[in-house]
Amino acid sequence: MLAADFLVFSTIISASWCNGMTISVPKTLNATSGSCLLIPCRFEISTENEKCLDLSPVVTWRRGSLWSVYDTELFTNAHAQKEPLIKLVGDLREKNCTSVMMNLTSLHSDRYYFRFSSEGFSLTATRAVTINVSDSLPEPHVIVPGLREGEVGNLTCTVSAPCPSNSPNVTWDRALGGNITQWTQLNADGTQTVSALLNFVPSFRHHELKVNCVSIHLDKPLLSHKTVILNVAYPPKEIQISVIGSVWLGNNVTLTCQSNANPPAVHKWFMKKEGIAEEVGASRVLSFTATRNNSGKYICEAQNLHCAGNSTILQINVPGISFTAFLAVLGMFSLLLFALPIVLIYRRCKNPHRSETNQDQDIYANVSSSATKSHQVQSNTYEIKETCTVKPECTFEKDLSYEDIYANC
Repeated sequence: MLAADFLVFSTIISASWCNGMTISVPKTLNATSGSCLLIPCRFEISTENEKCLDLSPVVTWRRGSLWSVYDTELFTNAHAQKEPLIKLVGDLREKNCTSVMMNLTSLHSDRYYFRFSSEGFSLTATRAVTINVSDSLPEPHVIVPGLREGEVGNLTCTVSAPCPSNSPNVTWDRALGGNITQWTQLNADGTQTVSALLNFVPSFRHHELKVNCVSIHLDKPLLSHKTVILNVAYPPKEIQISVIGSVWLGNNVTLTCQSNANPPAVHKWFMKKEGIAEEVGASRVLSFTATRNNSGKYICEAQNLHCAGNSTILQINVPGISFTAFLAVLGMFSLLLFALPIVLIYRRCKNPHRSETNQDQDIYANVSSSATKSHQVQSNTYEIKETCTVKPECTFEKDLSYEDIYANC
């Protein structure tokens, strides 16, 4: 590489009598296949050599890889086909050598030296611009500032616009909503860029959201994009308390405070009893062995750099009996409930035949007695009807018995 640069420099010196030119060009430029490339260029020459600019010189950009074959018989049509089509858009009399290369392909990637020449003189710059031609668009450059919930945020996406006649369209995807503004900017080195500004108000739901900036060449079409993950700061939210373990006398109880915050929150525990709040812990987890003194209202406070928030109140009541004793009492009560129906059923089913026999005997005796009396009545009545002929002169007393009636008749 050093030998080639020395050869280029020595050739420039020997081939020009108008010398002493200094040039200002970007060190590197990137272009896309099938598009054009604007090369910003300015130069300075001595006052006595400005007469060279009045001779209508021919402007070219010579490739560093072909320098050894220029102006020789070795330079063939094959070499000429590797030369890009170049158009001067600057005014040499204004020391402006800005040029446009057109119809670029990846074969045109090289180092290029500005040169203008006419009959009897030539002037070539000693500083080169490196041009890289790619088949794809370069990745956009994205600037994401610090974002905070509720405050307006601006996301900026910028891509180079190497070809003035074919600037890319730059935009943001619509995941965030907001307003998008696009503009073209001329940079200090003469290059151009296209930027898109997204203006929106972030919320905690935008935290860790992936958003894309998209650059599109409509005539190709070619597309490139850049994905960024948002980092939104917000105060603690969704503060909740969860309980692990049964709240019984002597049991181990663990309270855990969960919150959603960025940056993560620090936690404190407070127990409120009889209207007085007391701090009982300074970590996300609070553990204790349950006693009567642990009965009260528990609150978790979550705090980060932006704000603080409290959970809902968790009421804890520690019974005056241990869980083991409660199980014993519950077991005895359950046993009684289970045994009582068995005893009643057993007593009921112990002598079912005897009860039924006695009952049947009583019923039989009552029936028999009734039947006997009925038979007697029927018999007496029959006898009266058959043997007693009532005579007119027979008189009866009101309370006479059957025997008396029969005797009187």
